[in-house]
Amino acid sequence: MTLPKIMGIINCTPDSFFDGGKYSEPQKAFEHGLKLLDEGADILDIGGESTRPGFVPISEEEELARVIPVIEMLAKEQNREDFQISIDTTKANVALKAVKAGASIINDISAMEHDGKMLKTIIDTKADAVLQHTGSSSVQGVKSYLLKRAELLEKYGGKNIYIDPGIGFGKTQEENLALIANINELCQTKYPVLLGVSRKSYISKIKGLESSNRLIPSIISGIIAAQKGIKILRVHDVPETKEALLMLSEIL
Repeated sequence: MTLPKIMGIINCTPDSFFDGGKYSEPQKAFEHGLKLLDEGADILDIGGESTRPGFVPISEEEELARVIPVIEMLAKEQNREDFQISIDTTKANVALKAVKAGASIINDISAMEHDGKMLKTIIDTKADAVLQHTGSSSVQGVKSYLLKRAELLEKYGGKNIYIDPGIGFGKTQEENLALIANINELCQTKYPVLLGVSRKSYISKIKGLESSNRLIPSIISGIIAAQKGIKILRVHDVPETKEALLMLSEIL
């Protein structure tokens, strides 16, 4: 089987749900990025604004101040490392400046809905794009929405478009689990699938996992999705994910 690429998460925020504050300083975020690359990450996803439930929006200026220095430092490492940099933002100008600084993927959880200029920014920069579904919906509802957004971007010249079902973003527990179990429904479309299940709160809502640190359940969810055909797995725990995927590949 072809293993999915591993996207390592770098939260340059003081209020991330999992590692808030640990990498809010550019130098610490940069060092964490190097560590993730050494552990096996193929992509580094840089985010400057938390999207956890109840997050407080920040200004464009603040978001730029958090992410651009990190991207610039990591971009210099691309001379010796083969990896991509992703900017996790819903703001078109942040995405534009991030690509100019060295990012090659724009990861928009609003699927270009938040900022009307995002579609043009993706086209103009020729960046890869990740379009995510947010809100409550069935598997078919998520699929239909993502296809419409991806087709819109492709119509205007978008290339390398990934779709993300948005596990944990406004969905019920049943919807989250159904999307993971039936992720093959999205994998059967023409657009490759990115999945982010790492350490999310749906895990602790499962009986017996209320006090789990969510690591092993995250790995299991990712392995199931890998078997069903996803192309990118977005995770906090890169080495554990890498080992699990290598074992899966060897067995299959």
